[in-house]
Amino acid sequence: MQKVSVIICLALMSLVAYADNIKGNLKKATIYFSGAELTHTSTVTLKQGENQVAIEGLTPNIDHNSLKINVNNSVMVASSEFITDYLTEKKSSDYIKRLKDSIQVCNAEISKLTAAVKINTTSLELLKKGIESNLSNSVENAQTMVKKQLTTTDINQNIEFYHTKAAALEKAIYQDNLKKTELNQTRTRLQSQLNQEQGKRGVFNGILNLNLVASYATSATITISYYTPSARWTPFYDMIVTDVAKPVKLKGRSKVSQTTGIDWNNINIVLSTATPSKTKDAPVFSTWFLDYWYEQSVRNMRAKASSNYITYDADMEVREEELVVPMATSKALGAASDAATKPIYIVDGEPFDGNINEINPNSIQSTTILKGAEATSLYGARGANGVVLITTKKMEDYIAVEEKSISMEYKIDLPYSIPGNGKEQIIDLKDYNLTPEYKYYAAPKLDESVFLVADFKNWEQANILSGWANITYDGTYVGQTYLNASQTNSTMSVTLGTDKRINIKREKLTDFSQVKILGSDTRVTLAYKITVKNNQNKAAKITLKEQYPISSQKDIKVELLDKETTSPTYNKEDIGIITWDFDLAAGESREFKIAFSVRYPKDKKINLK
Repeated sequence: MQKVSVIICLALMSLVAYADNIKGNLKKATIYFSGAELTHTSTVTLKQGENQVAIEGLTPNIDHNSLKINVNNSVMVASSEFITDYLTEKKSSDYIKRLKDSIQVCNAEISKLTAAVKINTTSLELLKKGIESNLSNSVENAQTMVKKQLTTTDINQNIEFYHTKAAALEKAIYQDNLKKTELNQTRTRLQSQLNQEQGKRGVFNGILNLNLVASYATSATITISYYTPSARWTPFYDMIVTDVAKPVKLKGRSKVSQTTGIDWNNINIVLSTATPSKTKDAPVFSTWFLDYWYEQSVRNMRAKASSNYITYDADMEVREEELVVPMATSKALGAASDAATKPIYIVDGEPFDGNINEINPNSIQSTTILKGAEATSLYGARGANGVVLITTKKMEDYIAVEEKSISMEYKIDLPYSIPGNGKEQIIDLKDYNLTPEYKYYAAPKLDESVFLVADFKNWEQANILSGWANITYDGTYVGQTYLNASQTNSTMSVTLGTDKRINIKREKLTDFSQVKILGSDTRVTLAYKITVKNNQNKAAKITLKEQYPISSQKDIKVELLDKETTSPTYNKEDIGIITWDFDLAAGESREFKIAFSVRYPKDKKINLK
């Protein structure tokens, strides 16, 4: 039975110990609105031929289809396998270690206090029994109960002793229980924080097993990139308005968080607006057949649609006569036997000092021989004996890649550290200086406040992203507004807050408003006066809006009374909104009127409030 257990344990260990594990150092993170592409690098020493390498320290939650592996120095990736190590717990961060140590200290103190309370409680019970025995009128001998006589002094001494000792014990028990309660509460908070941190970081380890084939013994750099959904970033802004006569400063910022299970320490960060997880083919119309609904006919509707694809050439091969073997090249130069006249070899753009015969001929894509002046012009005196340029095959030689500009990227020049606990990190982005047109806006029927509005024209030229903006006006925080970069309007209007220095009042003109019965109809006439006053020491541009009703029934007729209504700048008759655009000088006051009539059957009731 023990032998079987040992075999099972060894089998489980072999799943993890595929090879000597090498740490995958995280170098770069391209973060999307939802998800991120992480890039790790590792340096390995390889022998000629086949090598098995295991890269650990990757996040276990990845999109396997996004995994890309690149190895330099003419090394081919023969196969790869991504696994999750469920057996080995990841190394805890310093913060998690501190939490665990604090919980252990709490547990130890609670154990000590529990023991002290138990001892003192037992001592108190024994003290009580002893005092009761001392104060009793009988003493138990070996055979009989003998009555004893207690003096007042004996009784007082016992009572005083009990009070002294019992009070001390009960005080110690109370204080120890109080400390236990506090420590239990502290331990609960620490445990909750530990559970949160461990839940966000995860306890498993992602491992990439690689089978690498090297043309010659070398030290190679492995670059691994993949997509993980466990990260995100959100743009937001600080909009600072100092004065309506000055431009608005828009400070672009971002909130970045990740729960990949690994801490990102001192890495290059790129914030991208791409949505890699939502890529899909463009929609294609199929035929729209019309038929009578009662026939309930069923037709097969098919449409040919083009989709994204990559074509691989099945005839792709390398013929032996097209390949120049390094030994044959040396013989052609007549320098194989003479080290003094040996040519220099350049493999993939780098000088090669090793044994040229160790390069696998099947891994060579092309060989070019440079002689005489052509060699010396490029490589100086080193090329006097000839230069052999060798290009090895790479995986990308067989893949057609098409790049398209579908997103914006913000590249951060400074290295950043983002913990894997999901806590948001604030990263500053680009600042913008925008020159808006300021105006004051009021709709007193809805709200008698006057709002300061900034109209940004040609805002799309700044490549602003949608996000919340924290508005500060004249040094005071006034609230938030949402910048919608998805709108189709050429002007983006942003409400900056209310201004109490411009007063507005809306009142009903009771003398003009009336109700009349005309035959079978009721005619209601309503009129309102709006008074606007500028209490600022400078002129203000104001937009004032009012409303009149629109009939949804043919027997309800609404008429805007033009003679009694102040001529508007424009009138949206389809929605019943009139607008007055005007300038108001410092200290100036103006009045505007709106009047309308409604005629409807007198046996009906309508709401005109």
